[in-house]
Amino acid sequence: MKRSNLDTGARKLGPALAAATLMACGGQALAAPVSLTLEFSCPFPLIGDQPIRAEISADIPAVATVGTPTPEFEVTALTVVNENSRTGLKLVGSETLEGSAISYNEVITPSRTLDQIVNLAIPQTPIPSETGEFTVPATGNAPAVNFTEQDVGEAEIRVGALSLSLIARTANGDIAPAPIGEIDTDCTQLAGQDNLLQTIMVEGNAVETPRIAVNREAVAFGNVQAGLTEQDTITITNTGNAALGINGVSISGADSSAFMQTNSCSTIAPNEACDINVTYIPSGEGTQSATLSIASTDADTPNVDVALSGNSVLAPVPEIGVDPQSIDLGRILLGESASAQITITNSGNETLLINAINLTGNDASEFTQTNNCTTVPQDQSCTVDLAFTAGSVGVRNAQLVVASNDPENPEISVSVSAEGYEQTGSILEMLLALDGSTYINASDSTLPLNGTIATALDLAAGTFEADLAVDPTVGHFSVKLLFSKLNAVANVEFEQSEMTTGTLINGKLTANSHLYVKVPKVALKLFGIPFKVGGGDQCQTIEPVDITLVSPEGSNFSPATGGSVSGEYTLPPLENCGLLTDVLNQFLTGPGNTIDLMLTPEQ
Repeated sequence: MKRSNLDTGARKLGPALAAATLMACGGQALAAPVSLTLEFSCPFPLIGDQPIRAEISADIPAVATVGTPTPEFEVTALTVVNENSRTGLKLVGSETLEGSAISYNEVITPSRTLDQIVNLAIPQTPIPSETGEFTVPATGNAPAVNFTEQDVGEAEIRVGALSLSLIARTANGDIAPAPIGEIDTDCTQLAGQDNLLQTIMVEGNAVETPRIAVNREAVAFGNVQAGLTEQDTITITNTGNAALGINGVSISGADSSAFMQTNSCSTIAPNEACDINVTYIPSGEGTQSATLSIASTDADTPNVDVALSGNSVLAPVPEIGVDPQSIDLGRILLGESASAQITITNSGNETLLINAINLTGNDASEFTQTNNCTTVPQDQSCTVDLAFTAGSVGVRNAQLVVASNDPENPEISVSVSAEGYEQTGSILEMLLALDGSTYINASDSTLPLNGTIATALDLAAGTFEADLAVDPTVGHFSVKLLFSKLNAVANVEFEQSEMTTGTLINGKLTANSHLYVKVPKVALKLFGIPFKVGGGDQCQTIEPVDITLVSPEGSNFSPATGGSVSGEYTLPPLENCGLLTDVLNQFLTGPGNTIDLMLTPEQ
């Protein structure tokens, strides 16, 4: 059925795939590059009609012959998806996009109009979480056109309508909610444009002539281990209208002995093909190259050369690496413990075998290690957990020795150390009230903060540990969603992941805190309708927020009177917040956030 420009309801990403589908405009022999830019309009859910520009390019001949079908050409395109479309997909939790597209084109000859339908496949493509454009690939083949005597003269290829069938999926593979999940739609080509892609001169039957076509200009075998072999195939096709004779196939060049060919090619009928099987037989070490030559009865191209290359490599070996190469666990209070992790990697091209992992040295018995290391595949890793419990005062040293089948480093050592110390001096316990605010950079908004911090200060050492409790709070944010600026209200809670630690030396306070930020509820109005856009009991940052607070320069912090502190921090992304987690991350997370607090002793 003939289709012209369509203007029924289009769905998300019509613009994104228009350029890809329109590039499929018919393959021809002796192709020549052509290009065309067209404007389309596609209706989108929520944001309405959107203009798009399709930049079309293809290799289409300027001349065709009656009775010789034009060959099919593969079409590949990368098309930009704009930020509005990405946001719309993420609004319902879409993580990937796939589907198909159809371009309805016309081949217009002096006596008739032929419909040309081009089908393209859209592979499963990730939809990035980061703000900005992304690309969607599409591939397919333009069908052959068989001109007859009635078509002799000037023929035109004109770009027509576009039909899309798309599926958006969530992270677990389910189809996303409507109206984005499953889409069957059409886009409209704007009127008044010149949609002529190519003009072809169709000629009558020519003299019968064989024509050779070889599908490879070069065959690169890459790395092949010496003593093994690798095989590839070269295909010869007769694109002419008379039988093609293959007069000979040979290999020449400095390394010709490293390559071998077999074939059954003698006479190839029009539109038929035969294969040449090429085998690479590497030896020694290093690159090797040669030339495969094909002689035929094509008068215009009697000889075709195909470059052959390969790289002979020796037997694979593992290559061990450790990170870090030394570990200092620092000063540890008697009776307490500290731990660290060592990563063992294999950057070689053979599996790394871990024969043993042991602690050696005079103080080895005071350290312990556990690991999951037995075999480490290429480009993989395993871990060793190291621990130390301070049983006496003083510095302790040992070596962690890893034995493996790495021929160059059969043993590799990591130096480990720790110092045990005894608590001295008086401990001052204080309860400080905190009052202040934090600035959220992503949404240019401020969140009020209140709470307490219970502190145990070692007066002699000037160090402290503290239990930080920040009260739940409510923040008001503005977020740009599509073309609208929306007001959101978020309930925010804080959960301490580990004790706050720091120092108070000469009136200067430094504190390091670690908190999970939770967002149990967020509500906003979209198109005048209030609805919850995320949150829940599990909605929190994927890792704790690390905040370092210090006294302002020139100020003096006193345990008796308190003082002010401030700092800057990065808020990690949120997770487990429902379908609109990405929307929440746009106005709650990221770097450049600041915090200012006043700490006051409670009586």
